[in-house]
Amino acid sequence: MTIPADLTDLESRFRPLSADEATFANALLDDAWAILLSQRPNLEAQIDAGTVPEGVATFVLSAMVLRVLRNPNGVKQWSVDDYSETRDSSLAAGSLYVSPEELGLLVPVGAGSGAAFTITPGNDGPGYSTTLPTYLTGWS
Repeated sequence: MTIPADLTDLESRFRPLSADEATFANALLDDAWAILLSQRPNLEAQIDAGTVPEGVATFVLSAMVLRVLRNPNGVKQWSVDDYSETRDSSLAAGSLYVSPEELGLLVPVGAGSGAAFTITPGNDGPGYSTTLPTYLTGWS
C-alpha cells in the first residue's frame, strides 16, 4: 500500500510548498507513515479492509507533518520590540509525532466493546477467585 497522504493533501491544508519544502515534506510523510505503522502494525490491512477510513489516515499523517512544517524550528515564544507571541505548546514542539487523540482516530470501526469499561478477571491466586461463590450461582 502506498502512503495515504501526499503533497497535495498537505498543500490543501497549508499552502503551496517550494521545491525544498516539498522534498522535506515528502521525507516527513515517509517518517510519519513509519511512526504510524510502528504504533498500529495492522493499519495497512485495516485501511484496505475499510475498517479504518483512508481519509482519517490522511488527516492524521497530514496533521503530523504540518506540525513540523508550520514550526520547523520549534519556536514556542518570540518577541520583537513591543510585540510578543507564544505558540500553543503542541504546535511549538515542532517535532514529528502522533498525538494520543490522533492515534485514537485510527481504531478500526466496530473495535470497541460498546461498554464504558471492561473488567477482565485475572488468574486465581491466594485469596482471589474468578469463580462465583455457591450463593451467587444461578444469578444472571
